[in-house]
Amino acid sequence: MIVYCANCCEPVEKRAIDVTRAAKIGARLFCSLACVAMQRRVGKTKAQKVAEKRLYDMAYREKNMAMLKAKKRAYFERTYDPRKAAVERKARMHLHVAYCRQPRYKAWKRQYDMKLRASEYGPFADAYLLAIKLNREIKSKATNYEIRSENQTLNKKQARTRQGFAAYSRDRNSSAQGKHA
Repeated sequence: MIVYCANCCEPVEKRAIDVTRAAKIGARLFCSLACVAMQRRVGKTKAQKVAEKRLYDMAYREKNMAMLKAKKRAYFERTYDPRKAAVERKARMHLHVAYCRQPRYKAWKRQYDMKLRASEYGPFADAYLLAIKLNREIKSKATNYEIRSENQTLNKKQARTRQGFAAYSRDRNSSAQGKHA
């Protein structure tokens, strides 16, 4: 039986049973699988399909979170080898060290550590951070002389020498007066 393709409208030879079956179920007939594939296309761009797939995946993960986590955990327990993982970590260690030496990472880490230490003070974390910044600003404006005076480390060596000399001279004076046998 000759019918026309539903996609390209070319005449094509089909068996009578195929034609009657298609008419009974309301299906269309095509000349090839390529025409079937072309007809099934919705006409969406790749970006639209990607966006729809992303939204579908998000909804699926939200709906089946427990099942997915259980599957991932089972797979991990089934396949994890600590020795193999240690070798892989060691092989990538030089990359981690290089990453940690980057100025951008160091700045981020400094901020992160500061916030972490401040979190120990609970609701007073902001006050703690402010006090540290204030102290740092004061120290940046102070001279070396002021810092040493404040910390009582100015002329420390001289002070120790004087104290030692005074103690030594006291001992000599007291032994000269006969207090020590």
